Amino acid sequence: MFASLGAISRIHAAEKPAIALIIAREHIIQYSSLSELKLIYWRKKNYWADGQPIHPVNLPSDNSLRLQFSNAVLGSAPSAQNDYWNGLYFHGISPPHVVYSEEAVIRYIQETKGSIGYIDACKVDARIKPLLWIMPNGDVSNNAPNINCH
Repeated sequence: MFASLGAISRIHAAEKPAIALIIAREHIIQYSSLSELKLIYWRKKNYWADGQPIHPVNLPSDNSLRLQFSNAVLGSAPSAQNDYWNGLYFHGISPPHVVYSEEAVIRYIQETKGSIGYIDACKVDARIKPLLWIMPNGDVSNNAPNINCH
């Protein structure tokens, strides 16, 4: 029984996609770190180096990619972040904007100057620019990974 449980865990781990952090194609930012992303998504860093406001965008809290992103970048599940956002609400700070699909993330990035978001790395196309990659095991790279997209 233990062997089959281990096999199931490996299957689920393999199903996690690589995540691409994306920005608008014309945005000049060339590199971002995991610690900078954390500050951006906690709304503690609000401006790019050129003074442009940062507009982070999230997928819904029940989305599996959001869960993977939140755990890798923020160190907690979206549901565990409610108290944090409720506390900031009274200081006029709102959480990142939420859109309901990866296609909507791409369109938001295209239409909102200074925005940053994330999608399955296999969905990266010429409309946006990947900035950083988060692998299924949590490793982060600024080089495009060699991934198998179906």
